[in-house]
Amino acid sequence: MQGLTKQELRKHFKAIRLARDPHEKRAADSAVCTAFTESDVYKNSRDILIYVSGDIEIGTIGIIEKVLSDINNCADKRLLCPRCVSGTNEMHFYRINSLDDLESGHFGILEPSSECERIDEYVKALCVVPALSFDSKGYRLGFGKGFYDRFLTDFKGITVGLCCESCLTEDKLPCDEHDVSVDMIITEKSLIKISADNI
Repeated sequence: MQGLTKQELRKHFKAIRLARDPHEKRAADSAVCTAFTESDVYKNSRDILIYVSGDIEIGTIGIIEKVLSDINNCADKRLLCPRCVSGTNEMHFYRINSLDDLESGHFGILEPSSECERIDEYVKALCVVPALSFDSKGYRLGFGKGFYDRFLTDFKGITVGLCCESCLTEDKLPCDEHDVSVDMIITEKSLIKISADNI
């Protein structure tokens, strides 16, 4: 893995994900969802910032449904999903109250509708960060669009990466000076705490 460019690494990890058996992926998604929603970081957070997953990502719909269920059962939580700003690499988070609040947006990914409330101030926030791969230090290989790189620079809450076990790497991923590592990684087999100070 050492010496590969980000583009080559993206191709490598995309191939791993595309080659997975659909049943295996569903089982992994379910295991990650359970581990996440049963974790103390989830239970102790109020604002849950989470992307709506695409085909090759760890599925987040199960997590979103669980958060909405907890909110309906009077849990003191808010569910916030990202909406990208057209023509830029910026995104903002909007509060959703049901899956019906989502619509097809950039890159064919579901996003909150423009009628949803934009939230810029977070309380006890937990951000779920997408990536193709994470290394043992919590650094991520993103999809190359730069949305989360920019957002995480100023984010003050806890960050969690969701990843399939086969896309974790012991090799250090290429990162820039401004890149921010996540505090925790959850896979279908393990929960890895990177930053004990934040968790």
